[in-house]
Amino acid sequence: MNKVSLVSLLILSLVFATAPLVFASQPVETLKSRNLTTDQATTDSGQQLNTPVGFSAKGAGVTKYAVIVGISDYKAISDLSYCDEDATDWYNHLVGAMAFNSLLVYGDGHTGNFPRYDGIATEYNVKQALTNMVNSADSDDIICFISSGHGSGNGKGSSFLCMWDYGAGESGQDGALYDTELATILKVSVASKIFVFLDHCYSGGFGDNLMGMPNKSHVYLTTTCTYRGYGYDVPAYQNGAWTYFFVEYTWINHYGAAPHTSMETIFTYAKAHYPYGGRDAPQQYDGDTANAFYLG
Repeated sequence: MNKVSLVSLLILSLVFATAPLVFASQPVETLKSRNLTTDQATTDSGQQLNTPVGFSAKGAGVTKYAVIVGISDYKAISDLSYCDEDATDWYNHLVGAMAFNSLLVYGDGHTGNFPRYDGIATEYNVKQALTNMVNSADSDDIICFISSGHGSGNGKGSSFLCMWDYGAGESGQDGALYDTELATILKVSVASKIFVFLDHCYSGGFGDNLMGMPNKSHVYLTTTCTYRGYGYDVPAYQNGAWTYFFVEYTWINHYGAAPHTSMETIFTYAKAHYPYGGRDAPQQYDGDTANAFYLG
């Protein structure tokens, strides 16, 4: 077992004291929850996010955009192990099988752990990238936000993603990307498809916000858990559990990485084989249940 700080041990003890028992036959140290139990974050400064970052000028035809975040080594809070692998697997799949052509990847400073690296995943940088992606995409384009890391919330539906600077915010932000903030950015998108994948604890709390957007019919969201559930780092998979079951176990290994596989089909198969349930069961939020959602 790797050395961990006293704070990390305290956090882990709280998690396993309250989370439903899973994988009871395995030693507890093989799993690491992606929950962070802390006081509520302070309010952001309201700084405007208008500076263009990263994306090149749009060419003719459909452009497939993605902002991918993977944070294992945090600035001020306990670390995780496999979020960089999650980001890498998503990047390789989108660029390879799915022919995505405009992507940004934000991480934790360990640039060699990522196939592409566009900067530290501070709240400010990620909001900048999302805003620019939304502003760049037109009505025939596809946009994706895929994120893996710690998450938290009030357990009643208000949830946030812990960006790299959570607990020691930078650039006028507190490091907590709230469900309301993500919805504020995405609700003005005119893209034909808006895909969101969140492998963070408490991330099910983002569902009602994204499904309340005026463009929800273009949105598909899947999360690792409910609004008060947990996601897990699992050494056996070298991934976050939901990332592994959704991307590698199901989409790549079962469906042969076929581009024209619907998200609903992938979700159904992956969830059926997922080893966690209850609060920790994966969720999907589909803004148009009459039509299948494809990224291909």
